[in-house]
Amino acid sequence: MRKSASLVLACAIVAGLLSAIVPAGASARPPSFDARRYLNEHGYLPLRGVATLEAAKAHAAAVIAARHPNAPAAPSSVAAPIIGPSWHGTSQSNLTPPDGNGAIGPNSFVETVNTRLAIYKRTGALTAQADFSVLTGNGNGSDPMVLWDPDTQRFYYNIWNTANASMDWGFSKDSNPTSIPGSFCNYETGFGYATTSFPDYPKLGTTKDFLLIGVNFYPTSSSQSSTSSDVLWIGKPQGQGSVTTCPTGSSFASGKVTGLLNDDGSQAFTPTPAIQTDPSATGYLLGMSDIECPPVCGTGTKLTVFTVTDNGGTPSVSRLNSIVVGSYQSPPAAPQKRTARTLDTLDGRLTHAVSGFDPNYGATTIWVSHTVLGGAGSRINWYEVNTVTGGLAQSGSVSSASLYLLNAGISTDRTCTDTTCAHGGAMVLGFTTTSKKTFPAIQMVSKIGSQVVSGLSLVKQSTTSDKNFSCSPCRWGDYGGATPDPAAGLAAATGTVWLTNQWTTGGSIFASGDQTWNWQATP
Repeated sequence: MRKSASLVLACAIVAGLLSAIVPAGASARPPSFDARRYLNEHGYLPLRGVATLEAAKAHAAAVIAARHPNAPAAPSSVAAPIIGPSWHGTSQSNLTPPDGNGAIGPNSFVETVNTRLAIYKRTGALTAQADFSVLTGNGNGSDPMVLWDPDTQRFYYNIWNTANASMDWGFSKDSNPTSIPGSFCNYETGFGYATTSFPDYPKLGTTKDFLLIGVNFYPTSSSQSSTSSDVLWIGKPQGQGSVTTCPTGSSFASGKVTGLLNDDGSQAFTPTPAIQTDPSATGYLLGMSDIECPPVCGTGTKLTVFTVTDNGGTPSVSRLNSIVVGSYQSPPAAPQKRTARTLDTLDGRLTHAVSGFDPNYGATTIWVSHTVLGGAGSRINWYEVNTVTGGLAQSGSVSSASLYLLNAGISTDRTCTDTTCAHGGAMVLGFTTTSKKTFPAIQMVSKIGSQVVSGLSLVKQSTTSDKNFSCSPCRWGDYGGATPDPAAGLAAATGTVWLTNQWTTGGSIFASGDQTWNWQATP
């Protein structure tokens, strides 16, 4: 499902190595399926995905090659975050990357990968899992996301229906789903896109009134660039309590707001709605500079904040501010131990955002991160945006002189039950690390208040390098998940965060070794 990834899928090897460009929002598949039929159903990756990303990676690799070695960073004096329940998540060997994402509720953890949804107890014990086709009746899905909504006390999911450029979405009937599809209400909503177009890389967020889905819009399969940043919206069911009869799809209003721009008139690339922790009628979404390459590999400086409010049942989207942040560029592909195969690091886009009240600033803030050029090759830039001032509350980078960092998920530790809230002054950031001397691993850091960022905490270590039908670079992650725990102890010093990320068992040209890992972290 790589969003704008340079990927060639080796298909029909026995028939003569039919090469097929992977669809824009669909995961790569092994060479044992009907490639022509798949491409007819899903379309092709926009040309910008191939030319742009390859040029950007080459440019970033040249920058790293020309750079003098960095001195090793001094270890942090702050203790690393503590790992709680931690377990092997769900996966699909016929697709890559896994698009791992998860959300924690008071009783359950729900994970999504590629075209599958799984429900776990808070201990990590599996309750149920099934492909999204069981929920939606559609087997042509991509880019799933799931979130917990403290306002309605339900889980919400969204998956891009690549067959007709619509969104399949739904919600749990109560706060503790236990079966699939029985515990969910499920819908399909169109937004007026042609079936040949690509509302790519959908990111899911919320307000009290709306589900928000940010997309990069490609008008056709031959489009060389995204022509618009759009936010799709769906009216949420209101109120709490168990749903016995699912409302009709027509009872939910929907629509889209197109053409989101930075203050200089450029496209606010990869619009990312914030997952809301403190229920509010005002929501937020973030965009950024579009790092175009070629003809010139760009340097981004913009992080743009938009507000979303209810205007008589229709959301009003307004630009709050375009913040000038430290410059960033697309990162190079990341090396692995004992192989020439590299891992894809994406193109500097935002991948995930969470909002919540931060008592240190007396304001709702938004936490967001992305993978950019820096450190040994790629680093994680993170930002906390103050929605009252419209500027940065704080920001920083997590990097290493010896490790590439990529595929991050970040969240506040804000705790909101159905009646009260606490915490919010800390964050946890999970990510992948890799290098020529190390296999891919899941690690994390945390930050409490004005303290410096903690040392790294190892969560899961792969014992081999990634190898699958998408390599090289091997498609990796596409995004990680991180959400605050609504059931953390209100009297504790901090809240907790639950995260999802990727590791690997290796794989082959015929099957992906992509795996996911879910865990709880205390700053």
